Formats: sequence, structure tokens, C-alpha cells
Amino acid sequence: PGLNAAFARSGLVHLLSISGFHVGIVFAWVTLVLRSLRVRRDIAGGVAAIIVFAYVAFLGWPAPAVRAAFLAGLSVWSTVRQRAPAAMPLLAVTCLCVTVVDPWAIFDLGGWLSAAAFWGAITFTRWSDRALGEHAGWRMLFASLGATLSTAPLTASAFGAVALAGIALNFLAVPLAALAVPAVLGSVLFSPLAGR
Repeated sequence: PGLNAAFARSGLVHLLSISGFHVGIVFAWVTLVLRSLRVRRDIAGGVAAIIVFAYVAFLGWPAPAVRAAFLAGLSVWSTVRQRAPAAMPLLAVTCLCVTVVDPWAIFDLGGWLSAAAFWGAITFTRWSDRALGEHAGWRMLFASLGATLSTAPLTASAFGAVALAGIALNFLAVPLAALAVPAVLGSVLFSPLAGR
């Protein structure tokens, strides 16, 4: 409980929860490894999407992870079909997919936070790309700002506070989590083998 409270105060609780962020990291790492092995882009994406769906099934189909898994799958399908769908229709379709998998997910706070964070990050990043250019620093700042502000009403209602420190702390925490998530997943997958 103390660790959860500390992460909540810092605005980094999304790094502890099973979220779309974690699913995106797993998808990106699998794709990166396969592409480095010279696997074709469409095949690498397809395998990564299958692994992501298996990971989400292993987790028990939490709403934020389901939304991100469908986003990964639709992104791969769009790439194979050489389409570039807009982000907001993708968000709408993935939210619909979540409710098809679990109609009770409409009452899940995590699902709402995941969708709101995605909307905020995309909306603010789109504005910063036009106004300031597509520099990685600006994109990270405005994605973090957008996710924080768009989820603020929900987090204030559910937790009684909004931690603005997460906007700046994400610059350090997100890259660290991008390394930690595959390490934790690897330890879970390979720990039974290490015991022999």
C-alpha cells in the first residue's frame, strides 16, 4: 500500500498498473527484436500482435490491456493493408472491442483512464507537432501533459487528487519502464525454467 500511495502521489501510478502502456511496450519490444532478426515488417507485427493477445489473456483480459491489444492488432492490419487510419476512430473501435470482450468494462475505472489518457496524449501531441514540430522532447512533454489533464477529472474523483509531478517525472520513468517491463515479463516466463 505504501508503494502504491507513493506512485499515486508522484503521478506515476500508471507504471504499476496493468495498462495499455505495458502492452505497447511488449508489442514494441517483440517487433524490435523480430525486425533486428530481419523478419519482414508485416510478419514481425503479426507475431507481436499474437504475443500481445496471449499476454493479455494471461493477465485475465483487463480493460486497458484489451484496448491496447486491439490497437496493436488494428495497427498491424492497417499497415499490411497500407492504410493510415486516424487516431480517434481507432480509439473508438478499440473501446468498442473492449465492451464486446467484456460488457461490464464500461464500469471499469482503468478502462476509462486508459481511453482518456490515449485521447489526451494524441490530442495534445497532434497540437504540439503542428505548433512546435515533431521533436521527441516536445512530443513526450505534450503526451504526458495531455494524458494527465484528460484523466484529471477521473483521478480526482476516484483518488481525491491529481499528481501533476508525473508530467515531468515521465521523462525519466517512461524510458526506465520500457526496460523494466520486458525484464519483469521475462522473469515471469523463465522463472519456472530456472527452478530446475
